[in-house]
Amino acid sequence: MPLLLGPGVVALSFVLWGLLPLYYQFLPTINMWELLSHRVIWSVVLLALLMHLAARPVPWATLRAEPRQLLLILCAGPVMSISWCMFTWCLTTGQVLATSLAFFMTPLFNIVLAVLFLKERLTPQKHLAVALALAGLAYMLFQYGELPWFSLIMGGNFAVYGLIKKKIHYPTDQSLYLEALVQLPLALLFVFWLTLSGHPSLFLDGSLGDRLMLMGSAPATLIPVGLFCYGMIRTRLSTVGLLQYIEPSLAFLLAVFWFGEHPDPVKEVGFMFVWAGLLVSLLPLHRLRRRALSRPPQ
Repeated sequence: MPLLLGPGVVALSFVLWGLLPLYYQFLPTINMWELLSHRVIWSVVLLALLMHLAARPVPWATLRAEPRQLLLILCAGPVMSISWCMFTWCLTTGQVLATSLAFFMTPLFNIVLAVLFLKERLTPQKHLAVALALAGLAYMLFQYGELPWFSLIMGGNFAVYGLIKKKIHYPTDQSLYLEALVQLPLALLFVFWLTLSGHPSLFLDGSLGDRLMLMGSAPATLIPVGLFCYGMIRTRLSTVGLLQYIEPSLAFLLAVFWFGEHPDPVKEVGFMFVWAGLLVSLLPLHRLRRRALSRPPQ
């Protein structure tokens, strides 16, 4: 069971991420930057409350003595913000299929970073899974005749975030709190400007339900991020990269069967290759589970 704890938690985080468009569907029309600002503000409030209740304050003295860890945490926040901005723009403009394509790119970045920076070695199953995923993406690139720069930037940012989190050894709640704290001044500044400028504000002008939905965007995004960060340090980055296909696969299914978006035949063929790679990548985890269950107790 401990062997599967990390990959299992990571897989659950991607399931929740894949279902996140359902939450955004019930949000009324809102300025994207207001949504992002309130997500940061209420994330700081929620995480501070949780750490206070758990009596787990941020070890400021230890952080000052570890400038490398502090620098990694300070970098993680802005890197994640870029991905969240692009992700939120897709969801608030009804382009769920675009998020699916973007996150199909991320696992490949994860695997490359795992091999280059963490010196991980790929199993035969992972080699085959990567080959199938690359075949699907290569087919889409060949048919479209251009690189999907939006997807590359979005996927690359999230992969870099995963690599940074792999090197941070502080507890998940503390590191997420510090990441949000870094972004808090800009979030407060935008909300303050929105109030003074007289522009429509969902938090000020909306109903109580609208305010609660806006505040709820913090836990709705923190829970999958927290699970991802917890499982990330207990899972090989190459495995994380392959499990990450769960999120865009769910987003693709939601886009087609729930939101009524219509993928073209090129994407359908490409996604079939990627899904085949995902199924192949799960084989080592299944064998690992059977081996753990069949091992006699010590």
